[in-house]
Amino acid sequence: MILLLVLVVLAAGIAFAATRKEPLLRLKEGSSQHRTYLVVTWGLFLLFAIALPYILTEVSGEFMVGRMNRALYLAVAILGVNLVVGYSGLIALGHSAFVGIGAFATASLIMDHGWDYWMTMPIAMLFGFIVGVLLGIPALRIRGLYLALLTIAFAAMFPTLAKLDKWGISDRTGGVNGRRIEEEMVAPDWVQSILRIDDTSDQQAIYRYFVIAFFTALAFLVTRNLIKSRPGRAVIAIRDNETGAAVSGVNLPMYKTITFGISAALGGMAGTLWAMNSAFVAEQDFQFAPLAIPLLIGLVIGGVGTLQGGLIGAMAYVFVNEWTKGVDETLGGWGLDVANIEKLTPAVFGLILILVTFFAPGGIAGFGKLLKQKVIQIIPQPPGAAAKSTSSSGVEEAVPEPIG
Repeated sequence: MILLLVLVVLAAGIAFAATRKEPLLRLKEGSSQHRTYLVVTWGLFLLFAIALPYILTEVSGEFMVGRMNRALYLAVAILGVNLVVGYSGLIALGHSAFVGIGAFATASLIMDHGWDYWMTMPIAMLFGFIVGVLLGIPALRIRGLYLALLTIAFAAMFPTLAKLDKWGISDRTGGVNGRRIEEEMVAPDWVQSILRIDDTSDQQAIYRYFVIAFFTALAFLVTRNLIKSRPGRAVIAIRDNETGAAVSGVNLPMYKTITFGISAALGGMAGTLWAMNSAFVAEQDFQFAPLAIPLLIGLVIGGVGTLQGGLIGAMAYVFVNEWTKGVDETLGGWGLDVANIEKLTPAVFGLILILVTFFAPGGIAGFGKLLKQKVIQIIPQPPGAAAKSTSSSGVEEAVPEPIG
């Protein structure tokens, strides 16, 4: 039923986009109307994000809040994949290992050294960054399918390395049995008074949601600023025309390697958020098929090369996966006998990928942007006007430097 509703909405959106030739509203970038539009849009989004855990708690308790938390930290991992695949133009499929590195580093630092979650995140990101830089060095000489095979081999090898008995690795990772994190994330008294939830389990789930949502928003904000900065424009230039970027003075080896490192650091951050939510890490959670492939699926469904695509794709993956567990009730009404309904999950995702490929090749985020342009068109400020704009004191601002 839900899939049918999605198909109807998709078809209605395509029909609307095809019939509209002129947008309903035009706003000039930087105008008061445009600023009001941004404030209202982000205000509504913020209110929805704050109310969401309470709505989910009322519907199904802390379980669905935990599913939402999973979607958020997977969105951070997909953001890391997108930074390499979507913005750099490289094919890297090994981010499940980076998530595992962050998760195991968090578990080890908490259980073996008595650290807090907040203290482990920078270290987990640092570990991911170092491994990403080391993996990015071969990317300077190989590309395409060869680079994809290299990252797949690394992701496939990581779970085996996490189970090694040598050098004390299994003691820190828990080996084949995994490792439970005994530290609980308990909200401070002043936070408990703000949350206004009496049930302890629901209160902790909502508190974890807000913590994970904060770090997710921080990751997206920093990545957005990076992409719009001078280094970000250089990375996009490498994707669009590597030769042209090199001629323009872009340092290809440095930017490729650093991009790999930052992408892996986002994976390490996602690993810490994973540990926060589940309080348990095991090598089987970070194997290639159960994690790396869903990250790629989420990226394609959400939209390659779009910031919103990471969040949309993660939510699509998590909640479609949950929806398929209840499809047996719907199919049972049609007299069909389904022994193991979870086996339908790959088929559902396959159908969604086919629909996205044919009707929304830019992903859900790209399709949503197309619909938005049919309703509200933002007229960009001319580059010459931006370069000659003056401050409130009347002093002419500096013209941005070219990429290099």
